[in-house]
Amino acid sequence: MSKPKVAITRTGNLRGNAEFLGGKFVRYKEDITLLKEKIAETIDLAAGGIDNIIHKGETVLIKPNLAFQAPPESFSVVDPRVIEALVAYFKEDSKAKEVWIGDNPSLGQQVGRARPAFAASGMQQAAERGGVDRVIYFDEEELVEVEIEGARLFRKAKVFKPFLDADRIINLPKMKTHLAGTVTLGVKNWQGIIPNVHPSGEQQDVHRLDLGQKCADLLRVREADLTFVDGIIAMEGQGPHAGSPLEMGLFIAGTQTVAVDAVSSYVMGFETVEIPAVRIAATEGLGERDVDKIEVVGTPIAQVRTFFKRPMIDPTGLIRGIHVIVQQTCPGCFANIRGALDNFNNNVDTKDFIDKAGEIYIVAGGVPEFKPEWVTGKHLFIPGDCWKLFPSKEKVEEARRLAKSVTEYPGCAPVYIFAQLNGDLQALYQKCGGVLCPQQ
Repeated sequence: MSKPKVAITRTGNLRGNAEFLGGKFVRYKEDITLLKEKIAETIDLAAGGIDNIIHKGETVLIKPNLAFQAPPESFSVVDPRVIEALVAYFKEDSKAKEVWIGDNPSLGQQVGRARPAFAASGMQQAAERGGVDRVIYFDEEELVEVEIEGARLFRKAKVFKPFLDADRIINLPKMKTHLAGTVTLGVKNWQGIIPNVHPSGEQQDVHRLDLGQKCADLLRVREADLTFVDGIIAMEGQGPHAGSPLEMGLFIAGTQTVAVDAVSSYVMGFETVEIPAVRIAATEGLGERDVDKIEVVGTPIAQVRTFFKRPMIDPTGLIRGIHVIVQQTCPGCFANIRGALDNFNNNVDTKDFIDKAGEIYIVAGGVPEFKPEWVTGKHLFIPGDCWKLFPSKEKVEEARRLAKSVTEYPGCAPVYIFAQLNGDLQALYQKCGGVLCPQQ
């Protein structure tokens, strides 16, 4: 049995990187020209040329990591330069009949739907400059319910029809860390093929301990014809939203998503066994995660391996005066409370917030040692549904009666608190006379 092949190439010296890292995305024509050359080189190494991926007269769908409504400078979304160069390369050098780009961002109800997200990220403009035939806002498209054969957990899903209709699929993830998934690469990028259902259905569903299994199950809907990782400026630390940019200057690509993710995560300094989606998908026979059993071509891994700052999901003790009580809960609430507080911490003077709003309590899951009187006269936030299932339920109910205000977030897991809790805390700050940081 032949080894899966994964290519690593250096993207070269891009003129716009310095300004991009400095907080302003600037497009230079010479960068696009260079990236098209590097895309061709990467695909030649990975698959022996674009004609082995895209045949004459086929429709090609590029599925990027749009993530959520965010600007390029967030480094949470695929680099617009990669979008433009990839679309232009397919239009000019492949025999494709049409080239499409489409996605459904996470947290659509809270952080913008596909149409505004494509605009805010610069991806729509970039794709149009590249000559794209169609920009597809998945959340405005028809859904097809599919049974996922062989799935362990997520056995049925509503999938956006264009994803099933296209002849070829190009999986275009961003290289970055992720609070709940350790990293987010090609396997997890399939989250965008299903809709957001509030508070915890479809895309939002199965974000507890079972996120890795869900992502592996979704890979069974349809394997990508090519997985191509944007590693020009990656994200480390508190990804996928509040991490730090890290200039890697890399493309990583191959025709087997699991193998591409394995190599990419190893380049990021992780062992592949640490990445739940990759580990599970490989164990279930969906691909190879052992780097020694993958043919890595182009730039050797040893020359580019970098140990990324790891994401921390623990929200306790992060901000003085914001008390997070989560003794018995799963990573669904745990990680997303942390994600919300990371955003809040980065955009608000938290000392001034506590001075104005008073101490805050966030309570989730079972809390056997929690004392309801702690929240007397204070603002209380309660994420999730499972607190009602624990013996400590009566304590939480008593706290609801004693608190100055109570904000509840139903769902299991309520992934939307990633955005909504942050927004509610900011709104409380403004109500108490606080002023948000200028970037807000």
